[in-house]
Amino acid sequence: MYPSQPVAPEGPRHAQQLGSHPGQPPRMMNMNQGGKASAIASFVTYVKALEALDPRSFPEEYAEHTDRIRELKPFLRAHGILDVMDIKNPEVAALIGV
Repeated sequence: MYPSQPVAPEGPRHAQQLGSHPGQPPRMMNMNQGGKASAIASFVTYVKALEALDPRSFPEEYAEHTDRIRELKPFLRAHGILDVMDIKNPEVAALIGV
């Protein structure tokens, strides 16, 4: 017979990050695990969300996404992503200064 396995307490099956709001994407996605793929995934997520928003209808959300994209610039630059990747959206390219 196998020894009994520890059982996780009942509750949400996902971990909630400190400071995040329900229904809102996390500020950074798994930046602890290497960073490169996570920075790229976060960047793409926020750029796609930014492109889907109308800045006149949703100015606060639009500003939040632009801030998050700017926050990712050091990670993208540190991993050399901006050296090998072209940003097609001119507005996003201007946000990160490429």
